[in-house]
Amino acid sequence: MGSLSNRFKSYHPIVYSLLLGAFILAIGECISILYLPLYIVKEHQIDPVLIGLIAGVGSLSSTFGGFIAGTLSDFIGRKKVILGSLYASSLIFFGFMLSKHPFFLVIFMILEGITSSFFGPVAKALMADLTVPERRMRIFSIRYTINNVGYAIGPTIGIYFWMKDTIDPFMITGFLHLGYCLLLQSFMKRYSISSYKETDEKVTLRGAIGVIRYDRILFYFVLGGIISTIVHGKWSVSIQQFLQQSFHDGEYLYAILLTVNSIGVILLQYPLTRWTERIRPMSIVAMGSILFAIGMAGFSLSTNWTLFILFMVIFTVGEILVIPAEYIMIDRITPGSMRGMYYGAQHLTQVGGFLGPVVGGFFLSKYGGFTMFMVFALLCIISMLFFWKGQRIQNQQVQSGIEVQI
Repeated sequence: MGSLSNRFKSYHPIVYSLLLGAFILAIGECISILYLPLYIVKEHQIDPVLIGLIAGVGSLSSTFGGFIAGTLSDFIGRKKVILGSLYASSLIFFGFMLSKHPFFLVIFMILEGITSSFFGPVAKALMADLTVPERRMRIFSIRYTINNVGYAIGPTIGIYFWMKDTIDPFMITGFLHLGYCLLLQSFMKRYSISSYKETDEKVTLRGAIGVIRYDRILFYFVLGGIISTIVHGKWSVSIQQFLQQSFHDGEYLYAILLTVNSIGVILLQYPLTRWTERIRPMSIVAMGSILFAIGMAGFSLSTNWTLFILFMVIFTVGEILVIPAEYIMIDRITPGSMRGMYYGAQHLTQVGGFLGPVVGGFFLSKYGGFTMFMVFALLCIISMLFFWKGQRIQNQQVQSGIEVQI
């Protein structure tokens, strides 16, 4: 315990504040966005594919926003991008409060996706800037764990506000974003984080596009990440619709699965991370992808709450393994002066968060839950193959001493 405490104390104070932000923003999302499909089903009776479009459109907009945000942060600094995105997102959640008509939900989801994409990759880039390379895997894992602490607490708070209809959940999320933004701004001022950016190499938008176009390793990693994110990025949307159709009180089973997922990450993240530190990231991604596939295939065969909870635990272990390992695979091929750009490119995997609910909604409405879950299981295996292809190219380049020229 002492060793863990000493390692945690060695991080920069701004890293702590960004970890706190992961917790606060996760609670905010649970309170508002996480239960939005449930609200849409009850109030508007929309087709599952359209629900998937509404729930996933934010992820689609975030792919473009994340790429631009990472690149922009290399020009003007992390601070301006991070704080600007938080102020904007607080206003957007207040906008959600004014109207929940499907048309406005789509507009606000697009805007929310853009602002969240500006915050996410740039916050990770700043954490990497302030953390030595050998500790980045651990800090990404800690961030992911803290994020899931928020997701463990958030669903209970969220379902209370949605069911009781006392205070608008979007108003609460708006104030959480605004309050955290003011807190983070004071931290950055105190510790002189005014315009942190990389200046070793001039980064252009043309060069940013070239990263994806000419770096074949990054291309395969991002493609594998997109397919993987189809499964895990917005898994809650497809499962929520399936449970509501197939189980009595399915919304309560859904809340339980969310809590199991989050508590599983909290309990298992640290020991699994310690275990995997000596294993190659590609091997970790492969193990996690196989567990993803087993979890999804298990959902297709589950007929009661116990089985769903069991396979959610398996799915959660896969999630713990895959997501931090994907970050590290990108980090290890990233030039220091283009870190924001590469992290922004990695954020392109969020297109999978858009495709997931749409694909899930299509197969659920046309062929049923069994087919939907089996398609997701197959996608897990396909994503692993693309990561393997990128890793193979990287190994060949290392052996031959070739460096990718951008």
